[in-house]
Amino acid sequence: MKFDMTTFGETMIRISVRAGQTFANCSETDLHIGGTESNTAAALSRLGMRTAWVSRLTDNALGRRIAGDLARHGVDTSGVIWTPNDRVGVYYVLFATLPRAVTVLYDRRNSAVSKLRSDELNWNHLLSSRLLHLTGITPALSPGCRKAVAEAIKKARTKKVPVCFDVNYRAKLWKPDKAAQTIAPLLQDTTLAIMTREDAATVFGFGKDPEEAVRRIRKELHPRIAVLTMGKEGALAWDGRTMTHECGRPVREVIDRVGAGDAFAAGLIFGFLKRDLGLGLKYGMFMSSMKMGMRGDMFWATREDVEDAIQSRSREVQR
Repeated sequence: MKFDMTTFGETMIRISVRAGQTFANCSETDLHIGGTESNTAAALSRLGMRTAWVSRLTDNALGRRIAGDLARHGVDTSGVIWTPNDRVGVYYVLFATLPRAVTVLYDRRNSAVSKLRSDELNWNHLLSSRLLHLTGITPALSPGCRKAVAEAIKKARTKKVPVCFDVNYRAKLWKPDKAAQTIAPLLQDTTLAIMTREDAATVFGFGKDPEEAVRRIRKELHPRIAVLTMGKEGALAWDGRTMTHECGRPVREVIDRVGAGDAFAAGLIFGFLKRDLGLGLKYGMFMSSMKMGMRGDMFWATREDVEDAIQSRSREVQR
């Protein structure tokens, strides 16, 4: 296999305002890139895995910024479909402190990736991998994207390539009933299914008891392994025989929550590819917590950094 993990989806330009200012009075903003699939690919690449990300990007300065930033993380972007037309999506993050919530605004209508056709994808490239990673965001973008995700799962199954599917429900993209109707059939042919406790309840009505929810994910949606994340309470994995739990990790100061779930997914996939699901949960929880201390969507640490964090645990200063 050429890659350890491949993925496709939308990556956007992210413009953010730090806590203490609003879009009405800010004098400067931060610019990053962000997209759940590419976030996961970048984090996994930094752990030493070979990753590739595919999308449809407008060939302009913004599209090239996205591809260039991912290449800096070691992610292969040779499968990107470049077009002179359409546009790169943008999203805006307004950071705030309680009682105000962090606000995210999307400007992604008619983005290049929303016009993706499955026949544009290089399937040999995407499926030359030990694992294909997909999310519930991509099928929400357009009928063409839905068709591409469904075809990707079908082709991966034929080639015996494991599929990891992170539900990643976005209320600003679609309603829960439409999401459930679309995602449920996709999960039936997956190896790993990841969802938050909130998404399990909102999209599928699986209630708030974590063990019951993760059992129902596997029983009713039929992935081989169901994984439920629970924030500070950690994560659960159920494969039909063993219930594996990993505790959450304390975060003293949250700088940026965006991308923490994608860092978890990368850690989980790392463990799965190492044939150690418990290791994957541990990496995932530590990486998710570490990501909250990093500005931007991306996870900037290395495998050595993660292992140092696991080993040092409560030590605040290493000398």
